[in-house]
Amino acid sequence: MTGIRGAAAIFVMIYHFHLRMVATGPLSTIVLHGYLAVDLFFILSGFVMAHVYGKALQSGTFRQRSFLLHRIARIFPLYILATLAFLALGRGGSPSLPALAANLVMLQSLGNWPSLDPPAWSVSTEMVAYLLFPFIAVACLRSSPKIALATGCMALLAILVMTLAASRHYIGAPIAKGDLDLFFSPYTLVRCLAGFTIGQLAYRLHDNAHVRRALSGNFLQCMVLLLVMATMAQALSDFPAYLALIALIVAIAQDRGVLRYIFASPPLMFLGKVSFGIYLLHFQAIGTVDRLEGEAHMLGLGVEASDWIASLAVSAMVTALAWMLHRIFESPLRRMIRRIEKRPASGPLSV
Repeated sequence: MTGIRGAAAIFVMIYHFHLRMVATGPLSTIVLHGYLAVDLFFILSGFVMAHVYGKALQSGTFRQRSFLLHRIARIFPLYILATLAFLALGRGGSPSLPALAANLVMLQSLGNWPSLDPPAWSVSTEMVAYLLFPFIAVACLRSSPKIALATGCMALLAILVMTLAASRHYIGAPIAKGDLDLFFSPYTLVRCLAGFTIGQLAYRLHDNAHVRRALSGNFLQCMVLLLVMATMAQALSDFPAYLALIALIVAIAQDRGVLRYIFASPPLMFLGKVSFGIYLLHFQAIGTVDRLEGEAHMLGLGVEASDWIASLAVSAMVTALAWMLHRIFESPLRRMIRRIEKRPASGPLSV
């Protein structure tokens, strides 16, 4: 699942670099659905947590302290660096003391405080999901099929209601580009928890022999990939694209066929390893994109060409910075924090 994380991080970055873009065709419409990559992260997180810790939950050997320590080791070092960098550069505004404290412990979503590093709102909601993971897992992984189905229906209903309410302006929250682009409101927590729950249920579904057979073939895998692009190329509702992303994750998890060829490719595997850095650091580079775009336009390039050249150049710089921090900061601190807890988690996947 490493490669899909890399693709999702790049998708979010390109989306933020093109927020001023007006949808004029299928490609620009797909780009402007980049916020759905955050929902993919939520679903993927639930899926991988179910894979890594599902057996421990079933056997009664799951330890919440060990689980949370591993999660904190994974996300806290780079999160706190990005947050403090935004604060030091004066781009985090002048937060109140409660807002600052909430940001420093990754729980700003509980009080509806803004994130000092704007993309980090999703990290805060995921921290809440981790705290609730054992309880959500009972309904998703240790329940009867009927209860699991009811849980999935409620989670999907929450997503559907949010998309319908947002499209009809019933939600009094900022929405940048689409129905699910809720980034500063109490609904962000619902958005994350619903996706996290759906991800665990998707893991349970992917283990089904019929699903494995159906989604292991190249034809259906290509159809799923085309479905994701087709649903993102329309501007009517985010819900069909959301369903397509669930299917994509289940299909990739089969670890074979054309999707394995794409998402296990060396470039995407590399991007997956540095995806967290790309996600947390790219927002600071938006001003650089604007400056480079202006310079490219002055050289006689068209507006759209200037936009893409600037975006790709800055994307490369952000990726290089994320790789450097992964090597010299993120990984060493992660190992140091994990030394506190010697008991290993089960399962080979990471998120």
